[in-house]
Amino acid sequence: MTENSFPENKLFLRGLELLKRGKAEKGLKRIEKAFVTGYKPAMIFLDFYEQENSWETAYEAFGKLMENGFSDAALTIGKWYYTGENRQKDATKSVRWFLESARAGGADGCNYIGEMRETGIGLEENDEKAFEWYERGAERGDIIAKYNFGRLVRIGKGGRRDLEEAVDNWYESAKAGYAPAMYKIGEVFEEGLSVPVKLSKAFDWYLKAAEKDYPEACGKVGRFYYEGRGTEQDYALAYHWFSKIDDPLPADISMKMGKILFEGLGVEKNIELAKKYLEQAADANFMEAMFLLGRLLDELGETHEWYQVAADKGYAPAQEIIANQYLEKAESEGAEWLEKAALGGNAEAMLRLSYLYEKGENVEVNTKKAVDYAKRAADKGVVEAQYRYASLCLAGEITEKDEHAAADYFSRSAEAGHPRATYLMGILHEKGLSYWSDKEKAFQWFMDAAEKGVPGAMFRVGVYFENGITVEKNPEKAFNWYQKAADEGYARALFNLGVLYEAGRGTDANVEKAVEMYRLAAEKDIPEAMNNLGNAYHQGKGVEVNLEEAAKWYQKAADSGFALGEYNLGVLYYMGEGLEKNYSEAFQLFEKAAEEGSVEAKYNLAGMYFYGEGVPKDQEKAFALYREAAESGFSEAWRTLGELYLDGEGTEADPVKAAECFAKGGYGGDNESRFMLGRLYSGEDEKADYSKAISFLEPAAKDGFLPAANLLATLLVLPELEKRNPADAWKWLNTAADGGLRAAKLNKATFLKKGELNGPDFKACLEQLTELADSGDEMARFNQALLYLAGLGVRKDVDKARELLEDASVGGWLTAAELLHMDKLPEGPAALEYWMPYLITDAEGNILKGNIS
Repeated sequence: MTENSFPENKLFLRGLELLKRGKAEKGLKRIEKAFVTGYKPAMIFLDFYEQENSWETAYEAFGKLMENGFSDAALTIGKWYYTGENRQKDATKSVRWFLESARAGGADGCNYIGEMRETGIGLEENDEKAFEWYERGAERGDIIAKYNFGRLVRIGKGGRRDLEEAVDNWYESAKAGYAPAMYKIGEVFEEGLSVPVKLSKAFDWYLKAAEKDYPEACGKVGRFYYEGRGTEQDYALAYHWFSKIDDPLPADISMKMGKILFEGLGVEKNIELAKKYLEQAADANFMEAMFLLGRLLDELGETHEWYQVAADKGYAPAQEIIANQYLEKAESEGAEWLEKAALGGNAEAMLRLSYLYEKGENVEVNTKKAVDYAKRAADKGVVEAQYRYASLCLAGEITEKDEHAAADYFSRSAEAGHPRATYLMGILHEKGLSYWSDKEKAFQWFMDAAEKGVPGAMFRVGVYFENGITVEKNPEKAFNWYQKAADEGYARALFNLGVLYEAGRGTDANVEKAVEMYRLAAEKDIPEAMNNLGNAYHQGKGVEVNLEEAAKWYQKAADSGFALGEYNLGVLYYMGEGLEKNYSEAFQLFEKAAEEGSVEAKYNLAGMYFYGEGVPKDQEKAFALYREAAESGFSEAWRTLGELYLDGEGTEADPVKAAECFAKGGYGGDNESRFMLGRLYSGEDEKADYSKAISFLEPAAKDGFLPAANLLATLLVLPELEKRNPADAWKWLNTAADGGLRAAKLNKATFLKKGELNGPDFKACLEQLTELADSGDEMARFNQALLYLAGLGVRKDVDKARELLEDASVGGWLTAAELLHMDKLPEGPAALEYWMPYLITDAEGNILKGNIS
């Protein structure tokens, strides 16, 4: 170190020179004065000089320690005094150094002062000051101070209480690699402190801390592996982490290690070592350890009293073993012993007695005692008893039905991890039994139960994902959950898998696979599957059409009381498909299905009354049934009602009410209703409202209803329309024509002849007609003849025209016959006066002569 190393303090340098010349007293006074006047490094040197009594040694040590600055040097000396390393242990002296380090901006010193204030070591205990020092260290970035500050601020010790602030500090400390903070973050996720409980994340953080040999974390990781919490159950890894903990082990870990070794769970069985651990746990009053120790000694053939000790302490499995010993001697003695155990407060004995009294095994049937023992065992916290008592209350068979009590005890059992109780909590929340209906909570319970392996819960989770109930729709997840439930033998899941396979939702469409699923579910007595299997045979979906098989499966569905099966079987009887036609049988089936809520069946009943099929004709009764079906949401029934109002059948004719019915059918998605409204509003009288007509026809046309597309096209080119749209008209004509609608093909020719879009195009018009005429269309041949007479799009040819008119006349076109009877056929533009206007159709696509008024 050169003379110019500390030019800012000549006193310190002068003191060093005096020490060098052997003038110790004067030199030390100069250095002490340097410290008093604010030169902090001087105190570092003085401490070393006091220890070494050699200025050269002290100066060398001083130089090394000062390489990282005064704050770190002061901190190091403070630690030496605090721990007794390199200095005689003296917590009081360490305070001075930690304070100097902190005053120089150091973070670690703040933590030490906080620790000393919290523990009362070296400083008077003062939680408020500990809080302040930890906070100061945390603000300066010390990871241990962050951890300690988090501890205090979590519980409000010495200062404010703020859980989120505590978690934030622990998280920063954990990210920096401090094992106790990692452990705390594990607790945050395990206990749901300011975040949702997430055991997998808790496990990850505990594991990180354990990998740094943090003992508490090793225990936690072992417990998680042992219980399968937050990770897959793995006894071998549980044992591995437990083994890292020094003796004495926590009693529960001794018990777990003893059980692993005794039962050979993931490790080689070791009776002697197991005995050691189980004895430790038994000495700590772990009843399960006593019980296991009894089993272990049984294997060794040694006599013992461990079962009795555990039984006397109330451990049910031990009591049950003793009870079973009596049962082996005499069944009645066993039941008496169970009574004694129950009187002594043994909950497991109570539960067993509950079953015995319900079934009358070794005792007389006594349902009151059965219920009473179940409740007493449940109130003692036996999870299976809580589930049993809740089930008895919900069923209401051997005791009065009590949904509130059922909900209470299912909740207790579910919170203790009982899978079926967890599932039934979902059912209670879903159906609003005892609770308000709460689908979100229901889904949480179902998911929990599904993850515990309950097939019904897996199915419900699938239903929620399929239909987007409180969660985002996800057919793929729905399919996966249905598959899991089906793999566990849940029949209704097989049916739902079939539906997804058939629709291609959540998986690739596969009708054959759908039929396979329907068959498996049908064989497990699922009526919907029987019906869908019948439908597959009826329509040839995934199998060859087989009407006899269709009838068989529809019959099975009907016999199960499934309304749609009754309806479909009725259709077969009505149509005479696979069965002899029988209107009477069809009527009875439709009537039964209608009583069970099938609107389709009610609609068909109305039709049978209307036409007198299998029942005396009664159009008024038919009208009433059509109205019932319509008001139940069957949109086709509104359309039929509209037609009845138009024609005055079964009721008085009323075009206004007809329009109202068509409107309801249209709003319900029925395209024929929309089409009929389009026809009504495009009538030729003064009540025509083309804008309204177009507004109803457009959605029907977009849905692919060809008569609507054709009529819409004819309206879009009307001269009366405020804004004609020939381009859209041509598009809709093409849509209808491409779909095979004859009127639209003929209207395309008329459109081209009129030149609605880009002027008349007679050549294209003739080509359009020729395609139709070649297939035998008499109207196309008639219009072809007119073009030949007019000489438009083709050279005038009266003979060709006559030939075409004769073909059209033979085909039944009367106007062609009238022209042929004229003395002279019209020629030139006059011939086009006989061209038919745009054609419209009925809902079935048949060409009409006029429109509805």
